[in-house]
Amino acid sequence: MALQYVREPDPESGHVIATARLCLTEDRKRLVPDTDPDARWLFCVPGAPIPRADAERYGLLTEPDAEPDPEPDPAPPAEEKARPAPPNKARSRTPNK
Repeated sequence: MALQYVREPDPESGHVIATARLCLTEDRKRLVPDTDPDARWLFCVPGAPIPRADAERYGLLTEPDAEPDPEPDPAPPAEEKARPAPPNKARSRTPNK
């Protein structure tokens, strides 16, 4: 997470400024973006000051890992995705009596 979600600390107050909506997880031990499936409670919105103690506790002041994102799995071929239409099981009308 880290510095990609906050701006540098304000020299006067020592607060960092949020650049994204951040939420707490269910156990309230991690901050995640609001789009993360683990997000439960809103912690801050963009532009909100975050106390330096909270920023350090949640790891917002560390540099992000230089690990690249894994490449997504390729989509299955079109032949596997499309299924043939089921046979029409509708019965024809019976003759009138």
